[in-house]
Amino acid sequence: MEGCGQIKTVASKQYKNGAQPKSLMSRKQLKTTTMKKSKSIILFLAGLLSSCCSPHYYYIPNVQNVPLFKEKNEYRASVEVGVGSYFSNKEVQAAYSITDKIAIMANFMSFKNVNNGNVANGKYFDAAVGYYKPLGKSGVFEVYGGFGTGNLHDQYNPYNVYDTTGLILQSYNQISSLSFTKIFLQPSIGLTFKGFDIALSTRICGLYFNKINNQIIDNHQPNSDCNQNDFERVNMLAHNKNWYFIEPALTIRGGWKYVKAQLQAGISTINLYRPNQYGGLFDPFNFNMGLYITIAKRYGKKFQKK
Repeated sequence: MEGCGQIKTVASKQYKNGAQPKSLMSRKQLKTTTMKKSKSIILFLAGLLSSCCSPHYYYIPNVQNVPLFKEKNEYRASVEVGVGSYFSNKEVQAAYSITDKIAIMANFMSFKNVNNGNVANGKYFDAAVGYYKPLGKSGVFEVYGGFGTGNLHDQYNPYNVYDTTGLILQSYNQISSLSFTKIFLQPSIGLTFKGFDIALSTRICGLYFNKINNQIIDNHQPNSDCNQNDFERVNMLAHNKNWYFIEPALTIRGGWKYVKAQLQAGISTINLYRPNQYGGLFDPFNFNMGLYITIAKRYGKKFQKK
């Protein structure tokens, strides 16, 4: 009995000194410790997400205008909507064959993206002149050279500064704006019929960023979803303004001879000049669909003969 009393006295002294074993720790203490750890993890993840949530792309390839002219004084016009891996876009295009070998075209695109507080939008316009040559009854070879200009505005998730309890002390808006020009050469070959067209085209282009405004917080926090934070990505474009691409595309049209539905899928390949710096900066894919209008005297002539 005396031994038991001694053990009880020693244990009581240990409890009073705060050395209570973890196995005997109260549920309230365990809950408090768990909540503190959870809050720390949440704050850490919030910091990462605020630095680079979803990747921003700074270029999207527009629809390739492939008119497949057969003779002088033919007109083409189209309206399309499309999606890439980041942007959605709307486009209007037109083309006209000046002679039996020379043609001109013009293209306009607006594009945007809204995703979890990240907003991006921009516009692009280009014009081109080219040479076309009919191949047999249905084939056509074309090549166009052109010049374009565009701009892009991005708004990022706010950069928040937290206190030790997780409350926001201060919040900073983050934006960037870029302007660019593009020169391109676009050869294509295809087949055109009354109710169906198909063509393969490849656009070789140079993209030149001439104005860049970078108002993003440089926080140097790594993120598993991004190769670099947003500040570094835009800063890379400011220091490396010239980029070159090859953009192959497949175009299919079907319907009536005057009005057809058009589908086009294209990719923007790895940057030719800096392949190791390409990933995550530019939208690599786009898919578009719309209506395509053809006005050609040859259709009217055939109709009159009937």
